[in-house]
Amino acid sequence: MKTRTVRGITVLAAAGATAFAAPALASAEPIDFQPIPIGCPAGVGVVDTETAVAEEDAAPAGIEYEIEQEGSGGGQINWVNLRTLQLGGGVLPDAAEGDEPAIALQTGDGLVVSAVWGAHQNSDGQGCFLLPGVDLTNVPAAPAPDDNGDGEGDDVPA
Repeated sequence: MKTRTVRGITVLAAAGATAFAAPALASAEPIDFQPIPIGCPAGVGVVDTETAVAEEDAAPAGIEYEIEQEGSGGGQINWVNLRTLQLGGGVLPDAAEGDEPAIALQTGDGLVVSAVWGAHQNSDGQGCFLLPGVDLTNVPAAPAPDDNGDGEGDDVPA
């Protein structure tokens, strides 16, 4: 039942984000609705998403999610790839001194709608709940194999 509810929330978030984002897609600007913290007056850091093109930390055809606040932790990530209609999710790591919580997820290439939500602890040790923040990311495909100089890729048999 819990998985079904999470998937329902993810699909609903994807539909809502698509409705808001469709006019902005032509401008190729990143779209990012930050999660809203409830119960922690000090708030939380900014949630970032990075792809392999933007950052070397993320693997090809994947997204790295990170909360820009050292010593904070927790939170859920759920995503749907609108090209492949695949669903997935992950959990941000618990709070660790000096570390920013981050997780890299393999979403596949295509337009990915993701939601960041759930129980979170900020760097002041305050527990809070994050109302879903929605992100729309165009994930590039993995790069083609390098050319070995004779016009053929390295992984192509001779």
